[in-house]
Amino acid sequence: MSRVGVVSSAVVVAALGLSLGGCGRLGDVISETGSARDCHPDPETVAALRQEPVLTQAPPGANLAATTETVSCGWDSPGPPNLGMLDSEVTGAGAAGDVSTFYADLARSSGWRAYGQSSSHVFAASKSDETKCSWLLQVRQTAEGTYHVQITYTPRDLRPTCL
Repeated sequence: MSRVGVVSSAVVVAALGLSLGGCGRLGDVISETGSARDCHPDPETVAALRQEPVLTQAPPGANLAATTETVSCGWDSPGPPNLGMLDSEVTGAGAAGDVSTFYADLARSSGWRAYGQSSSHVFAASKSDETKCSWLLQVRQTAEGTYHVQITYTPRDLRPTCL
């Protein structure tokens, strides 16, 4: 397919995604060549997430490590695109039930909608990022008294995938 055909196809797909309620701007969807997506963390989103109480507070007596950030874009077919993530390790936090209750109360007070517990996490919730995409919070136990508080978000260049 010619470069014009690729760009035209990309524009049609982007316009369709945006018209169906996707988020982001057309410039965020298409790279300069029109053949591949660029991928960048969204500094505004990361700054907002770093202020979330679930990343800035830990259960009483626990230690909260510095938050790390990763972003990985693209598709590993047939799965969905990879996301950006902020991760903080919490040590000395106590029993899973107490940690779950702590984060449930903290999340509820700052606008998160809880999903509850599963075999992979002690607490999970989501929150709209005000662009029709959602942030996903998961608190995972990795060892006795040690947890990872993780928030995933959609990098700005992949936001049209939030349909």
